[in-house]
Amino acid sequence: MSEPITIGAYLRAGRRKRRVSIERAAEETRIRADFLMRMESDEFDFLAPPYVRGFLRSYANFLRVDPQPLVDEFDRRYARSRLDTDQIVALDRRRRSVPRERRRANSWTIAAFIAAATLVILAVIGVLSNPNHRPPHNNVALNSPSAFTSPTPTFTPPPSPTPKPTQIAFAQGIHLKVVAVRARCWVQAMADGNDAVPVYNGTLEIGQSQMLTAKHSLKVLLGFPAGVDLILNGHDLGYHGGPSAQTITLPQDLKSLT
Repeated sequence: MSEPITIGAYLRAGRRKRRVSIERAAEETRIRADFLMRMESDEFDFLAPPYVRGFLRSYANFLRVDPQPLVDEFDRRYARSRLDTDQIVALDRRRRSVPRERRRANSWTIAAFIAAATLVILAVIGVLSNPNHRPPHNNVALNSPSAFTSPTPTFTPPPSPTPKPTQIAFAQGIHLKVVAVRARCWVQAMADGNDAVPVYNGTLEIGQSQMLTAKHSLKVLLGFPAGVDLILNGHDLGYHGGPSAQTITLPQDLKSLT
């Protein structure tokens, strides 16, 4: 028996049916590309449910599919209206108790101020009643250089960057290893100009890696480039990219990676 289709699979199928890329969908809907990729991967925890519900409805309208069944399924699985109501009630109770706590805090503040003023007055009376009292002299001579000299801060130079290869041979094809080092990342790869059927489409958790191969050209879409390192044909290219989605095409983009 085949498994029921998920919300993300339904959205992904609708986008492929319209023959549009993630970048174009993000431009048309004004929704970030990594948000669209997460929804297509059934990852709906990137924002609060009300915002995700609005993105889901807008994306479904753009794909020309009925958004209501998708929104109903989202509410059934992910919405937490009861929990939100409990949080609102708790917040309202907390706000009602704030004035009483402030009044108590003000009373303690006034009492502390009066006690401090009393101690100061007593100290002044004690000094005036004993004119022969003198404060102890500081053992450090004022003309000593060590009295005013602060320690010189030490500067540790940053480590020099590891040199990267300037030339990578592609005679044996393209072999790109994507390693999720710092954060999870959604990855989609198309080989040799075939954009219809990706050779890989999934999410790498921290510590996982995926080898992507092609004979002539490789197009890779990274949902969170800041979380991964790239190893191309055995050469460690390190970290390339920020938090926004990024498309890398090899070997065309080799110069920007090295």
